[in-house]
Amino acid sequence: MRKLLILGLIALSFSSCKKEVKPTPSVPTETETKVEVENFYSSKDVQPHLKFNAEYSEYDFIGLPNPTAFTKEELSFNVKENDFDYNKTADFDYYNLSQFDLDKTNFKVIAYHSFGENDSKVVNVQLNSYQAGVQKDALLVDCRFTFETEYYRNFLIEKDGTIIVRKTAVDGLAFNEAGDIVGKKQVSDTTTQVIKYKVDKSGIFNKIK
Repeated sequence: MRKLLILGLIALSFSSCKKEVKPTPSVPTETETKVEVENFYSSKDVQPHLKFNAEYSEYDFIGLPNPTAFTKEELSFNVKENDFDYNKTADFDYYNLSQFDLDKTNFKVIAYHSFGENDSKVVNVQLNSYQAGVQKDALLVDCRFTFETEYYRNFLIEKDGTIIVRKTAVDGLAFNEAGDIVGKKQVSDTTTQVIKYKVDKSGIFNKIK
């Protein structure tokens, strides 16, 4: 019944709307209107490194050199907005995507896979903050998978320390009361939620209401 739990988590965290969607999974797109100079990093920068594997309905990383193994401390570090508990494991290494500074805080953007439903691979993009070489916080800015529901995030990291994340879920399958798939919906349900965080002087990501 885990798939029902996943669908329930998505339903609880989104405001719903309906629209037609194509069966091809979405790729990151720049949805904000900020000019490039005002941004540290965004989904647009990740897009060239993602390739959808249609056979397995999952994403692979491409063009990312030098994978690095997680330390025990990194594996156990709590990650904010990890809604589905698809946690890091020693089975997958991570890739460094970007690094930048804001005042006394150093930021690193990393990408890695984790295990999802039926051991499928989930793509994750995580923003870490450090001060004096010590990790202060972690925020999951992208998580994307295609199981019964297609789920992905688009994000924008601004140079004032504001992080904007848009979560999107596309539910195109019909279920009966027992939770079994009985077909496809004529109109897929698409739910979206936008969240914002702001980093403080101590390097902590604080959610903006």
